[in-house]
Order: sequence, then C-alpha cells, then structure tokens
Amino acid sequence: MRRSEFSIYTQEDLISIANNAIEGNLGIIDKNGYPRVVPLNFVLIDNNVYFHGALEGEKFELMLENPKVAFSFDNPYSFIPSYWTSEKMACPATIFFKSVHIRGFGSIVKDLEEKVKALTNLMNKHQPEGKFIPIEYKSKLYKKEIDNVGVFKVKSEEITVKQKFGQNMNQKTRKELIGKLKERNQGMDLETVKELEKTLKK
Repeated sequence: MRRSEFSIYTQEDLISIANNAIEGNLGIIDKNGYPRVVPLNFVLIDNNVYFHGALEGEKFELMLENPKVAFSFDNPYSFIPSYWTSEKMACPATIFFKSVHIRGFGSIVKDLEEKVKALTNLMNKHQPEGKFIPIEYKSKLYKKEIDNVGVFKVKSEEITVKQKFGQNMNQKTRKELIGKLKERNQGMDLETVKELEKTLKK
C-alpha cells in the first residue's frame, strides 16, 4: 500500500529532485523478458526525461522493440540509526530520501532543435560553470557530433514522487531527530534537518 503522507509534492519538488540526482535508472525489458536497469546521466525537461547514447547496441534495440519503459532517480539524505528511537529494536533504522519513479514511452529524438536543447540542458545540469562553446547545429564544432549521437526521450505518462522525512512519526520524535542530526552533523545531516523542519510546519 502506498503511504500517502510520503507522496505529497509540488512541481518545484520534482524539478529539484531531478536537478540534484547525479544519475537515473532506465528500466527496460530484454529479449528474454527480464527487466534490465541501465544507470545513466539524464535531464528532466517539461516532465520528460532526456539522455544520450549510441544509436546502436542492446539499449537502443530494446527501446525500439518495446517503448514502454520506466525511469527512476533519487536524492539520498541521512541514515537514522535504530537506537535514536528505540533502545532494543532494529526495525526503526531507516534512511530519509526523495525519489521519483516515471512510467512512459521511450523514443529517439529526431528533431534537431529538441536534440540540441536536450544536449545543452544536460551540459548545464552537470557542468553549471559553463566553460564550453554553446551547442549549435550550425557550428562546425558540433554538427557532426550532433548527427552521430543518439538523444533519447522518455515521454512521461505517470509520475510518482516520494519524500520520506519522518512524516509517519509524531512531532516530538521528529524534533528529537533534528537535535541528534545537528549534534552528529555529518554528510547530509543539516540538509535533512531542513527537510524535517518543513514537516513540522505542515
């Protein structure tokens, strides 16, 4: 059963999770009927997923044969040890996170303008400092590369977003976790504190 308290989100939440996800996972069905998961770099544009790759090989062939695909990505936050909320049980151990799961249809992008836009957005996401010549099809630097590279699109049909930050816990427990995270102050702890504090305001 889906936990509804974890599934409340805005468009801004979706964009933020996508922009902060280093890689995503493409789910396709192989020729033997088994699910296959392919990790890759991606960018989200207008709720659709774009990524690039070779116009040959298994991934390319499988998407042509069965365009129904899944795509997921996530932002991991802090691990919460069991002993923070229980002296004996292991069950309360958990990790807070944001995640997105998309169902849709995969295709090859053939429109040059859309192709250039996807490649530009990929660069802007992963190399926000710039320091490269803008990608343009009319450029001698890029024309051949754009012709040869494959750009793929997953047109979203269904999007599920989950954000787990103790929404199923009472406020007293969440406040105690905030104190423990501030005290530990490792990795994503302070970012997790910000997310927990948001849940207290709702």
